[in-house]
This record gives sequence, C-alpha cells and structure tokens, in this order.
Amino acid sequence: MPEQPARHTLVWMSAQAHWRADVPAQDPRLATWFAQGWPAVVARRAADDPDPRVRLGVPLPPNEGKQRLALRVPLQDIARQQPPLALHALIARPDRLISAEWYMALQGLDAIAPARVFGAFSWQALTGLPYVHAQSDIDLLWQVHTPEVADRLVQRLQAWEVREGRRVDGELCLPGGAAVNWREYAGSAREVLVKRIDGAMLAPRDTLFVPAGVAA
Repeated sequence: MPEQPARHTLVWMSAQAHWRADVPAQDPRLATWFAQGWPAVVARRAADDPDPRVRLGVPLPPNEGKQRLALRVPLQDIARQQPPLALHALIARPDRLISAEWYMALQGLDAIAPARVFGAFSWQALTGLPYVHAQSDIDLLWQVHTPEVADRLVQRLQAWEVREGRRVDGELCLPGGAAVNWREYAGSAREVLVKRIDGAMLAPRDTLFVPAGVAA
C-alpha cells in the first residue's frame, strides 16, 4: 500500500478523484480551484482520526478572506505529488515576488541553507493569485540531521532577521519525518512541540535527534 504523503507535500488529483470538502458549501470553490490545475497541500491529521483518506488544505488569498478550505481524498485518487517549492526555484521567478527588496532578502536566505517554501510565497508562485503583501513573513522548511547543524542554522536565521528587518517562519525537518518550529527550537525550553503527519506532541529537546528505538 502506498505511504501517506508527508505534511506540506503538494498534490494534484486525478480528474475522477472522489474528494469531499469538510464543509460541503465549499465544494464549488474547490471545484473551481482544481479546474485551474492548482494543487492542494497535505495537512496534519489527528492520531486517533479513523478516516483513512488523505487530509488536504487549500488556503485562499487574503482578498477571499484568507480562508483555509479543508478536504479529504482517497490516496489512490492522487495523480501527482511533489515536495514544496525549493527556495531557489522561487527566486528564479522574480515576477511572482512583490519587490526587488524581497528578491535580495531571499537570496540572502538561500545562501544560509537550502530550503523549501510553503505559505503565502508558495501559493502566489503556484497560482499567480495575490497572497504576498509588504508585511508578509516567508515560511520555509529546512532539513537538519544533527543538533550542530540546527544550532548553526537558527543563529544565521536570527542574524538574517536583524539585518533585513523581516521575519522568517518555518520548521526544522528532523530525521524520521518529524518537524519543530525553528523559533521554538531557538528558545530555551526543555521541551518543544514536535509535529508529525499524525499529530503533534511535546518532546524533550535532547531526544530530537535520537533515532527511534534508541535510548538517549
């Protein structure tokens, strides 16, 4: 049986997909969205959720109330999937950014570490709809495999924010498919919220990079 796609994965459904919105009144808007050839994004599901279908989201732009439309689809009805956009691919499309200043700032972020984009910048690049405004944050995902890499990365992100006067949000993607908010990781709490495809829970900081089944 194919595995459930990871959080933040972009998915395109087959023309015959049997999807259903969590709120039936949102079906027409979603049908129009998918008719444009645009994707949905894989969302986190509760660990005790009995529904085997993939949980998806479609965030609408601010001029449509910034709603997030939720739906579910059988895994076999997903025709194509891909990881979130790479940051360098977004930079290669300056026509989808709002200013030359953002372009330069994102080049600086890309120089810190490879990253993938989700949130407003991603959806504007994918659809051409107006998601990004002058006060927007950028949301990124970084793969980290050791605490040393994570520590060095958060220090550089903090310095970027000070230098650029902008905010970067996002997650450190850990070995095994879990993730933690980079800003929370940069704090001093002994426990941090760890997100997985099937939910989220607090975990001791010193266990984040310990392989599953191995005692710390």
